[in-house]
Amino acid sequence: MLTGESVLQFEKKQPKTFGRRADKAQARFFKTLKYQAVALLLLALLALPFDLVVAYSALLGGTIYLLPNSWQAKRHFDGQVGRSAQATLAELYAGQIWKMALSATLFALVFVLVEPLSVFSLFASLILLQVIHLFMQFGGKKVS
Repeated sequence: MLTGESVLQFEKKQPKTFGRRADKAQARFFKTLKYQAVALLLLALLALPFDLVVAYSALLGGTIYLLPNSWQAKRHFDGQVGRSAQATLAELYAGQIWKMALSATLFALVFVLVEPLSVFSLFASLILLQVIHLFMQFGGKKVS
């Protein structure tokens, strides 16, 4: 039977690797967000000489993607250390729900308040940022 002392001794012997893994995940995720923001700005700047509506629609679409993702990442990584797996999972679910609600609200605001709007540019930039995220998270890893 495990006593309080044996649990403490066991915990002292185990290396604290969850902190390093979380730091790597946080760094990788925020690096991805930075690359996505740069790609979005470049896309908007490249579209600007052709059509102003296309440029700001692309910028709005990317912003609709980046704001909720940045918010959820900051919320998740700020209070991660020392929680149980169940608490972390519950926090991830709650963060995902709030992220979807924020995205839906931003979409509604853009569709109601912004006119004229290039819907194609809005969704194209949003999809582009999702593809960038996919390649940066999984594209460079070899499956063994």
